[in-house]
Amino acid sequence: MNAQTTSQSTTAAARYLWLADMSLLLVAIIWGVNIPIMKVALNRIDAYAFNAVRLVISSVVLMYFARREFLRGIKPSGTLSKRDVFIYASIVSVAYQFLFLLAIARATSADVALIMATVPMWTAIGARFFLKEFLPMMAWIGLIIAFAGTMIVTLHKAPPPTASPTTTSHASLELSATEIAVDSGAIPESRAAATRFIGNLFALSAALAWAGGTVFSRTLLGKISPIQLSACSATMGLPFHIVIALWMGAGSIPDSIAAMKAPSMIACVIYSGTLSTGLALAMWSYGVKHAGAAQAAMIQNLTPIVAMAAAWIWLGETINTTQALGGALIIGGLFVMRRSRQLSMSRSA
Repeated sequence: MNAQTTSQSTTAAARYLWLADMSLLLVAIIWGVNIPIMKVALNRIDAYAFNAVRLVISSVVLMYFARREFLRGIKPSGTLSKRDVFIYASIVSVAYQFLFLLAIARATSADVALIMATVPMWTAIGARFFLKEFLPMMAWIGLIIAFAGTMIVTLHKAPPPTASPTTTSHASLELSATEIAVDSGAIPESRAAATRFIGNLFALSAALAWAGGTVFSRTLLGKISPIQLSACSATMGLPFHIVIALWMGAGSIPDSIAAMKAPSMIACVIYSGTLSTGLALAMWSYGVKHAGAAQAAMIQNLTPIVAMAAAWIWLGETINTTQALGGALIIGGLFVMRRSRQLSMSRSA
């Protein structure tokens, strides 16, 4: 291979890496904005019903774009294992989605956020042992710095706004059903503690499921496009969530349907279904394919920063000094890891 060919190959690799990072950055923004949007929606709509409806929308959107790809000649490899696609769908579209809902319903928001912040660590460890992805020492340092920043951001939440006719409902969104019940004396504190512990276990399981799906998808993405994999996964997992919604949320379906007729609720469902659980999944898979599982999970650490900014704009939540410090650590860690990857590419050129 001559010097010109090597240079062109390096330039192409750098371009794909840049596009992958931009895709992952957009995913972090989409998912961060989705958090306050879901807080608003779940205050009026049953969680399981909301989840089923948004996943129906995401499946339709993903299948539309997957079909367009297929008609343009972009088709899965003949060596693609349907069993592996089913396993991926079971991990990401069934297990993760369901476990995350159970965690939100039982644990406090701070606990869930903190536990989910461990995803980059689990992903990096999984990618190291199962995919043999090499992470330089500098990259591990960046990962640890960003993880520390995520811990600061998720542990130190800004106090809710002062109750007023326009902010009371927003402030109440920060409390889980368990917290409200404890404060009102409806259930004993010991029982609430046990419920939170179970919720934390669900959150840990959800974090492991997402990390496992990210690592597992890396081998699949060489045989199927990101959007086609996401479409297959979403469609395969959809029946499970519909059955769960009909079974566990049957009594609240009429109220949920009535609530979804409001323009604001329609906007929440469309945003969450089209972007958060729709196109963002394909963009995430694209980023994993070209940037690596560990790098993808690393950029995911920006999601809490975006979520705080969106919550400040829409819900009136303030950002304190400690949260700003955590955000600085996250961005600093991303910079260190990005710099590490650039140095590695330069040495291999």
